[in-house]
Amino acid sequence: MKKVAVGVIICLFSLFIVTTAFASLAQFAGDWENVNPNTRGVTALKITVSGINVKVHAWGQCHPTDCDWGNMQAHAYGPNVSSDLAGTAQAVSVVHKESFAERLMILRSSGTQLQAATYTRFTDTSGRTNYADVETFKRKVAPSVAEDCVGFNPATATVAKINNRWKIVDGSHWMFDFGTNKAAADKSLAVIKFYKMNRSCFVGRPDPSFTYLLVGNNAPVGDMSGQDCIKFNPAAIEVKEVGGRWKIVQGNMWMYDFESKKAEAYQAFNIIKKYGFTNQCFVARPNPPFHYLHK
Repeated sequence: MKKVAVGVIICLFSLFIVTTAFASLAQFAGDWENVNPNTRGVTALKITVSGINVKVHAWGQCHPTDCDWGNMQAHAYGPNVSSDLAGTAQAVSVVHKESFAERLMILRSSGTQLQAATYTRFTDTSGRTNYADVETFKRKVAPSVAEDCVGFNPATATVAKINNRWKIVDGSHWMFDFGTNKAAADKSLAVIKFYKMNRSCFVGRPDPSFTYLLVGNNAPVGDMSGQDCIKFNPAAIEVKEVGGRWKIVQGNMWMYDFESKKAEAYQAFNIIKKYGFTNQCFVARPNPPFHYLHK
């Protein structure tokens, strides 16, 4: 980190304020890595957002592995006292304390990048000069994901009764089974046709722990009337072990349960990240025979 004089710190902080725009608080959420691989400061950030509650997990440069600064409570700031923080967050601050120093970090998002101004104040008797620096972070690229998908034609898909069970079929190939619930089968077919879904995908066949539908190589996009959906932020989800079971969660809300299948939980997590799904939807809850995701 480069040392600067107090006057320069003030100018730097002022420039940092006026050259960045307001942002949705959700834009801060996600995994970030320093664009400078040789930084001597903060190497990586993981920011989680739940409502207007923000936590920042930071790592600092150390040898041979990065130092874990821990998951810290952060605070969001709007442009005025009546601001909607979720929609107009201007900055996020977090304080990291060690035995020898206190660091104030102020974060601002431009959507694709994150700027972090860090102010370090030494609290020991070393005589070292307090200093500040500004670093830039980029979102971490999601790893490539192996996918298991079966294509079909939504134009020819239909509901048929086979062996006294209602199914969605495409020709001689049946895709979804609704048991005796014909209304759920009809509603699900309407969803498929509305979004023009043409690929049914699985994680963990033959007994999949996670399923999703695509339109070609993309997420379904739209807003079908009468849907039963839960909106979520793909940048804020994470995989957690809860009570010995692996789940995908957002804050205190768990979305998917993979039991002991940790690898499948992470595969599904990466798929959600890849396509940027923002809505988890169901047909015929509380025990839905059909669910899907869309943007």
